[in-house]
Amino acid sequence: MCLLIWVMLNQGGFVKLGNERILLKLDSRISCELSVPQELKARCPPFQCKSDRGTLFLTNKRIVYLPAKPTREPRFESFSAPILKFQDSSTSSSMWWGWVWKSDCIPVSGGGIPPDLPRIEVKLTFSDGGMMEFHETYIRLRERLFQYQEMRREMGSGADIPDEPLPAYEASGNQPTEAASSLDVPGNNGSNFSSNRRAPDEPPPNYDEAQAQQLSMRLEDHIRGEAGS
Repeated sequence: MCLLIWVMLNQGGFVKLGNERILLKLDSRISCELSVPQELKARCPPFQCKSDRGTLFLTNKRIVYLPAKPTREPRFESFSAPILKFQDSSTSSSMWWGWVWKSDCIPVSGGGIPPDLPRIEVKLTFSDGGMMEFHETYIRLRERLFQYQEMRREMGSGADIPDEPLPAYEASGNQPTEAASSLDVPGNNGSNFSSNRRAPDEPPPNYDEAQAQQLSMRLEDHIRGEAGS
């Protein structure tokens, strides 16, 4: 079974972790391929899992992919990995296969990935669009989680920091943002993304900065309290 962390399934999709919220759900034609990165193929055992179609979830904790139909050999039922396990993500486009999102991912033990693989390549192909919305949301979330992780490391285990970072912005009604029903067919040049296009229900201006400032103020108050005691 191809997975990095066990995904418990139910009729509605998958069982959420504690305090987990779905930020984005895309259920158009999205394929997922897990393989050995090119630079490791000469010295690592072969490995590949692929699903041609499935549902992609981005939560405040992880990325989850559920194939529409589990593949047989090799069996691919689900894929999940924490956000900070992904490294060096990139995007591209082609008129032949659509939008592509790639990232290396560090496996965790017991997740179905050969133990000899220090990392795998995750390739998501968006045939009907939605990749840019996914990538932009992922980048904002990963930066916030990384900042939170660094603060915990600097402050130590005894610091008065909440168990998880400040929540990511969610659309009104707490409903996951759905993929756009259609996007223009991508051209050959992967740099033709529109920097001025705003995704629907995206955070208001300076939302992330305000959240980070709020957390920084809490940390400063904690430091003052420690110094005065």
